[in-house]
Amino acid sequence: MIKIEQHAVTAWPAIDTERTGGWLLRHTPGVTRRRNNAALPPAADRHPERSIDAVESYYRSRGAAVTVQVSPAEEHAALDAALADRGYRHDAPTLVMTASAATITDRLTPVTPVEITPELTPAWRAAYGSAEVSDLVLSRITAPTGFASITVDGEIAAFGLFVAGDGLTGVFCMATAPAHRRRGYAAAILHAGAAWSTTRGARTLYLQVETDNDLARRLYEAAGFTHSHSYHYRIL
Repeated sequence: MIKIEQHAVTAWPAIDTERTGGWLLRHTPGVTRRRNNAALPPAADRHPERSIDAVESYYRSRGAAVTVQVSPAEEHAALDAALADRGYRHDAPTLVMTASAATITDRLTPVTPVEITPELTPAWRAAYGSAEVSDLVLSRITAPTGFASITVDGEIAAFGLFVAGDGLTGVFCMATAPAHRRRGYAAAILHAGAAWSTTRGARTLYLQVETDNDLARRLYEAAGFTHSHSYHYRIL
């Protein structure tokens, strides 16, 4: 679990980071995504609930909401209770799921070719749609990246991002244009990403999906992903 969280920090980088009391504090001005602007706590045995004041000071000095990624949630009951007592609201419960690359390629049958490029292309960027995330996050990833896409009639119909390193590959940004859904494109993206991951020595893939996203969860479960751990945010 900890290895996955450490990989995710590198795979989805923040511009402003600081370590204090074992916490990793992250802030990315101009980007509203929670994962770019949340504090990641140290191990539970370091009692992160005792150093919340430093976390609050960091975010307040930057004019940002104080946001804590309670991860892994299964190990941070004391921290979660302390944050609740301080008035933090509970937000975005999320499952972290893992699968072997071999399982994914065995279970899924690609219905169409998938292109994977090592760099963020103008077409992928346009399909993704967030210039801020593209400029401040995606273009700053230093680990090996695979920007996957399926093109139909000259336009990207589905896409995903794979970030490899240390035996793991993170799966991000999975999306299919509404007009092209239910055609197996997301499964094809996952199959291609698993094959790409294997060539980079990363034989385990992980992803994050919010618990109420039933459609995505069914796809990932069919592909062989199983529950690793959970997290949620606490926001003040």
